[in-house]
Amino acid sequence: MGQGFDRHLFAMRYLANSKGQALPAFYQDPAYAAVNHNILSTSTLTSPAVSLGGFTPVVPDGFGVGYGVGYGVGYGVHDHWIGCRVSSYPSRHVHEFLQCVRKSLEDIFTVLEGKPIGS
Repeated sequence: MGQGFDRHLFAMRYLANSKGQALPAFYQDPAYAAVNHNILSTSTLTSPAVSLGGFTPVVPDGFGVGYGVGYGVGYGVHDHWIGCRVSSYPSRHVHEFLQCVRKSLEDIFTVLEGKPIGS
């Protein structure tokens, strides 16, 4: 079902490198490199003790997004809240990405209020 296979492949590559073993040809395939070039890397912290955390990009042209949400009364720090922290390398222009995140959240809230998008 593809549940985390990338972590297994990463571990096998790491172990082969650490033992000085040659990597199988699979790891040299351009498709493997493309699949592992993650432009958007995200993570969340679900502890009620943490308000918001950060997450870094894993490639120079990528973004790291750490996000948090409220879980309702008694389930988290924030009852009715969603937020994120976006990071990037200096060469990547993060402002346009942030505008898209904001617009997406506005559209989601508009739909949740039962209104059509763009009204």
